[in-house]
Amino acid sequence: MRVGICGYPGSGKTTVFQALAPGAKISGKGVSLGSIKVPDPRIDQLVEIFSPRKTVYAEILFADVGNTAGPGAGAFPAAVLEAMRGMDVLVHVVRAFDNPMAEGDDNPKRDIALFDDELILLDMALLERRGERWRKESRKGMEVQINQRCLEHLSEGLPLRSLELDALQRSTLVGIQLFSLKPLIILYNLSEERMDDDAWAYARELRQLGPNSWSTGICAQLEAELNELEPEERMEMLADLGLAEPAAASFVRTAYSLLDLISFLTFGPDECRAWPIRRGTVARKAAGKVHSDIERGFIRAEVSGLADMLVHRSEAAMRAAGKTRLEGKEYVVQDGDLIVFRFNV
Repeated sequence: MRVGICGYPGSGKTTVFQALAPGAKISGKGVSLGSIKVPDPRIDQLVEIFSPRKTVYAEILFADVGNTAGPGAGAFPAAVLEAMRGMDVLVHVVRAFDNPMAEGDDNPKRDIALFDDELILLDMALLERRGERWRKESRKGMEVQINQRCLEHLSEGLPLRSLELDALQRSTLVGIQLFSLKPLIILYNLSEERMDDDAWAYARELRQLGPNSWSTGICAQLEAELNELEPEERMEMLADLGLAEPAAASFVRTAYSLLDLISFLTFGPDECRAWPIRRGTVARKAAGKVHSDIERGFIRAEVSGLADMLVHRSEAAMRAAGKTRLEGKEYVVQDGDLIVFRFNV
């Protein structure tokens, strides 16, 4: 699953990417890629109990897709559009700091509106071509109706992520990579001064703006500086700033959620691990994430909760206390479930 970081020149987009994914590598197509661990305090708590030989967090892939055109400059470059098409979630980095190297003053409201307008125009052009081809073919059916409904929504200046579509209706749009249909995070890149300014509180807070749309803020320069510190020094700096964790951690968890991912957890002295799965995944399919043989020979899932594990502190004690329940192959796994799979092949 890929999260694409976009932004106008001067927004600090690349600094944001480097703060999130230090040491990221460049792919063959010139796109910077970085695999980022999803901070999960539940795994940290299991590690305290089991002191495992190995600890594994869920990961998602971030990509710096390249510079979009400047505000008001028109269409995005073709290379940027190609990179954006392959992303599952888009992050629009919005400049909220003084940058003498950038043209004009920072204007988050303008930049957000222009970015969305450009995505809307791109999608309208694509759907209009699609609809015209179908009219020539005299095609009928739900996919034609949904195509028209999407066009009408876009013509009102609204992105497709805000259009209510059920799974069947959305399936008619699979394969055409509509930009405004992708979940979006607006990420305000704030100066250190604005991180402490009450007038910018709305930009710092994590807010849901609508369906599949969120906003939050970080100071990319500060986050980059934190990455350069040793863990103890980093904690001291965070304490001085009155923060429990880097702002980037909250941002990464938001991106993970917008990918419609949750984690189930496995535990023990060998390994404590978060396994990413799609929300709504049943137990047998979740078992396949661990190993295909477990899915093939699935017998049951022994499921428990972290709160009980923190009290009883071992699998055997949990079972003796009746805190473990048995679930079948069609059980829908919940975020944070502790699971032991039983199987036979």
